[in-house]
Amino acid sequence: MTDPGFFEIVGSTRAIKRLTSAPVPLELIRKVLDAGTKAPSGVNTQPWEFLVVRDVDTKKWVQERYLSFAKERFGHVTKSLDTPHARVLRAVMHLAEHLHEAPVLVFVCGHRDWPAVVPIEQRVGKAPPPYGSIYPCVQNILLACRAVGLGASLTTIHHMFEEELAMHLGTPDDISLVALLPIGFPQGRFGPVTRKPARDLTHFDRWGRRGRAGERSACSARPTLSGVCIDPVTENTEKAQ
Repeated sequence: MTDPGFFEIVGSTRAIKRLTSAPVPLELIRKVLDAGTKAPSGVNTQPWEFLVVRDVDTKKWVQERYLSFAKERFGHVTKSLDTPHARVLRAVMHLAEHLHEAPVLVFVCGHRDWPAVVPIEQRVGKAPPPYGSIYPCVQNILLACRAVGLGASLTTIHHMFEEELAMHLGTPDDISLVALLPIGFPQGRFGPVTRKPARDLTHFDRWGRRGRAGERSACSARPTLSGVCIDPVTENTEKAQ
């Protein structure tokens, strides 16, 4: 299989919620999880572990509870609605109804640890997992799935029954089931994602300074050693102010 380039992968890694039931070779699962471990983490703690569920009965147990909570939150969306949001929610419900048919359910877990910003006297109960370290790992896995031709999506509905889920799966108290990734071969094809352009979301030097004026301002504030700046909009050179 030809490995697409990085920007092609990033630009076409959609949330694939419709999967075939075809078995996924274990070596592919190991490959994408290994990619997850290459993610950055705070002070290189690498606080992740993976729980791979392939057992039919366990997948069904998870799906039954997942579907119940999905219906509670999203079941009001009728099939007659044809808005972008409604289509997304219908895909969510499709996943909930067929979750157990996914060949593999991967739980990306995190070791609980209090962040430094929480004073010691306020550290009561279970510590949260380090989300800022776990989600880069999750994204690496999603990108790796795309690279090897697997479909996957990120979901967290399982948090609505995490305590019961943890007991069923036997996870210790210091482990949080941060993300659930159903993985399998996609029913359809990969395609481009639709996102707001970064240009519309980028500010220069202070909030609100964006667009052409902001880009020119940032350019003028940081001239090159020769005193000449390249306008990022027109690519023309100008003397630094």
